[in-house]
Amino acid sequence: MENSQDIDSRAYHLVELDIARSLDDPRRVMPVIPSECRRILDVGCGAGQTLIASDLDLETFACGVDPDFEALRLGARLTPRVQFVCALGEDLPFRSAYFDLVISRVALPLMNIPNALAEIARVLKPGGTLWLVLHPCSMTWRELGRRLRAVQVKGIVFRLYVLLNGLALHLLGKSFACPFVGRHESFQTRGGMRRALRAAGCDRVEIGGSERSFVVTARKVPEPR
Repeated sequence: MENSQDIDSRAYHLVELDIARSLDDPRRVMPVIPSECRRILDVGCGAGQTLIASDLDLETFACGVDPDFEALRLGARLTPRVQFVCALGEDLPFRSAYFDLVISRVALPLMNIPNALAEIARVLKPGGTLWLVLHPCSMTWRELGRRLRAVQVKGIVFRLYVLLNGLALHLLGKSFACPFVGRHESFQTRGGMRRALRAAGCDRVEIGGSERSFVVTARKVPEPR
């Protein structure tokens, strides 16, 4: 029997899939996938919403990675076209230089970003592309404001940690786990992500987006000829 948390999680993923499939939904943020990409990895894929809605052709190998096993089970029921693997973004179980494209939609902010970027760069082919959707500082301030209005002490403390960790990422290029829950979360800045991507071996960094999120694309530096 499913508990309420399982039902809420499934409902969330199905709503996200509907958004990804709705061309006129203002919340929709999707990667442009070049036709030459034949191996694609989604890090923090949830139930594979982004890959499913991308309508990839049959010759493309699509793989989604997420630590949430129940989300992956839902994804496997939704599509046979995506291979799902239960793993962390900081420890990807793939050989080096395997994928043409790595995407991650609003999952990287919940990881140790320097470690995750190093792993993403490792599994990308030289010249391969990564596409990320990230959380600006304004999102964390909004979340903190909600917790303050509701007088949620634990939520207030955690959002203060997220702010401090975002500053650490921006200024020091480092991410620290929250001492109370043992997991990572941070906001990201454009300058901080440019530096973190360069440190991971990427170039051609382009950044766009909106107040609620911003989109980053970059290329793994090709091997010298």
